[in-house]
Amino acid sequence: MLKIIYIMINVIYIDGLLKLCYTKARKGGKFMAIITNLDEKMRVKGYSLAQLAEEIGISPVNLSKIKNGNISAMRFSTLDEICRVLECQPGDILKYEEKNKKKLIPLLLDYSGTTDLLLKGGAEAVKKFFDSIKAMEQKLGTEIRAVIITGSAVESAKSKYEALTALAENSDLPHLFDGAVAEYCGYLVRNGKIDVLNTLDPRILEKRNEIEEIVKKYGGEINTEVLSLYNVGFEDVTRENLAKTAETVEKLLNNSELETVTYYDDYGKEFDIKPKKHSKVTAVRMVVDKWREKYEIPFVIIGGDSQDEDLKMYSNNKEYFAKNGLMSVFIAPSNIGKLADYDENIIVSNWENSNGIADAIDQLTKRAKVKEEGEIEL
Repeated sequence: MLKIIYIMINVIYIDGLLKLCYTKARKGGKFMAIITNLDEKMRVKGYSLAQLAEEIGISPVNLSKIKNGNISAMRFSTLDEICRVLECQPGDILKYEEKNKKKLIPLLLDYSGTTDLLLKGGAEAVKKFFDSIKAMEQKLGTEIRAVIITGSAVESAKSKYEALTALAENSDLPHLFDGAVAEYCGYLVRNGKIDVLNTLDPRILEKRNEIEEIVKKYGGEINTEVLSLYNVGFEDVTRENLAKTAETVEKLLNNSELETVTYYDDYGKEFDIKPKKHSKVTAVRMVVDKWREKYEIPFVIIGGDSQDEDLKMYSNNKEYFAKNGLMSVFIAPSNIGKLADYDENIIVSNWENSNGIADAIDQLTKRAKVKEEGEIEL
């Protein structure tokens, strides 16, 4: 009985919120839609449409209408049964999504093979890249937002992001660079702030005191802003002592699924403690999924220079994006080999002179078409 009352309170809250949002939306000339997440919950719990329909006592046809959002109302008793069987709350099944979302094209760029190449190419190369972005935005009538995908630690990612953001602002593209994902640390650096993408691994947390003692010995400091995974920075340390500290911490953890990754360059002297499973593939997916909550995304652009790690950002996410109705493309240098012969969504050009990145964007712009109803297709 208490459970039913609790569910009814949730439903009444949801219903009230729906009416409030709908009223405000009508006043603003926009309309809101109720989106069901039943399909995803069924998949997670391993239920087919027929199985769940039988469990909750309704016909597969009616359950299909609920799953696809083709309903104007739902009985409390039906919602109660769905939540009971799938072990979830009403808010896990229903959500609000604005119908007329602003369009946005994500551009996920590899840290070294693309962004470094741009900076090393000088002002002319950077200008050509920005001009190619402006041309695509103008033709498609949508904004492009770029995120740097990197294995680097927080200071390295932050420095690169700030440098490119300043250049973009000077070229009337203040919105272009949205942040830098240091995927080994599990966070997004943006405008001096850090958004957490992953929770702190408990296996690392268990060794916190011992890790801090090792770090202090060599004059390091754990970045307390990072709430996801440990980032350890040093003001003054030799390359040898940095490597020794990281190695000692990794031995302390003594876990085949955890590792330390060191950085010793102009951007910083630091190392991260991370699960090995964290990768650029995961970072790309996280960023796009966050954007999909707020924007309509016609397609996703991924840029990188290698035939392995960067290509995986595209190939390992291609099917995932397709299941969510998203097309993805990969812009790459000519040395990617003959892979493009088997995939029309791999666009290659000569990146050796730094202008190839802009050329790849231009090729993509020529392919893109805008239909009468505003839909974008490649």
